[in-house]
Order: sequence, then C-alpha cells, then structure tokens
Amino acid sequence: MAKTTEEYLLMVTSQYQNSPKFLEWLRVVIEMCKDIQDCAEQMVSAFDIDSALGNQLDILGSIIGQTRFLKFDPTESSSYLSDEDYRKVLKLRTYTNYWDGKLHSLHSAWENVFPDCTILVDDKQNMSAEISLSGRLSSVIKEMIYNDLIIPRPEGVEYFHVGVAPETSALFSYDYNDTESEVYKGYDVGYWDVTF
Repeated sequence: MAKTTEEYLLMVTSQYQNSPKFLEWLRVVIEMCKDIQDCAEQMVSAFDIDSALGNQLDILGSIIGQTRFLKFDPTESSSYLSDEDYRKVLKLRTYTNYWDGKLHSLHSAWENVFPDCTILVDDKQNMSAEISLSGRLSSVIKEMIYNDLIIPRPEGVEYFHVGVAPETSALFSYDYNDTESEVYKGYDVGYWDVTF
C-alpha cells in the first residue's frame, strides 16, 4: 500500500524539516506523483475483462482484435453486443489468438467461457468437423455460432453445425437412451434442431 503524503514528508532529513517552503514544494510534487500512482493502480482493475464495462471493453476489444458490432443483423437483438455477451466473445477470442488447434484445448476454452453450455466436436478426419452444442446461450451468441464467428476453427477445416439445443433439453441422436448422455437423448426426449 502506498504511503500517505505525511509519511513521505517525514522521510525528509532533519536538516530540511524546519524549511516550510521546501516542505510545501515537496508536498505539491508528492501529491502529483500520488495521483499518477493511484491512476496506474486503478488501470488494472478498470481494464480487467471480468469487471470492465462499456468503453473499457471497447478498448480491450481493439487490443484483442474483436469489435462489438456484428456484420449481420440478428433476428432477436441489435447488431451491437451487450457488455455481457461482448465479454464472453472477447474471452473466447483471447483463447483463439493463442489456440494450438487441438480439440482438448478447444473444450477447455469453451468450458471456461461458457460453463452452462457443452460443446461436442466430432472430427471427421477429412478436414471437416461437426459441432453440437447443448445448454444455455443467448440468442445473439447462437447466431454468431451459426455465422461461424465464435468457435475457433483451424485453417482449412470446415465446420458443420449439427445444432444448438435449448438450455432445457439435449440434442436428438439415434441409438441413445435417456440415461447415456446429458447432451444427446433419444426419441421423445431429444431436441430436433430445425435451423439447418
């Protein structure tokens, strides 16, 4: 913790302790430096991606390389991401910037950013993969997924989106009973995605 102005002034040698003009000049300099130090200490918390708001997130977005404005018009919301959605997109973009292209690291990144949504990637071993999602996502995030704007993708690999199930259900899949998987369910329980 930073010292107070008075504590700094007490550090002046005894030779100058009885020099009021010098001490007043030093007080002004210390106050200016303390303001700079306080500002520098607040920068860390002000631009913490978990607590930043508004313009602070926009500045982080310009550093990370992700704009808040979408290049398409979402059906249920504006093309301007809310702070909550933008924060998640920025986090995933940060992972994408350092992603090694491996599936297990994609799962890890996804779970950190979207803990209420499960992602399954079925690598077809022919430069394509099927993506299935089950859980809670906002409508604009779902549309960004459909438009291939969120999920990290290795160069040259094509993603096919099997579906995004609503948060209350699992995706339909053949040959699954109702207790085998939380993400896939059989007839009468599984969700049939009709968006594709």
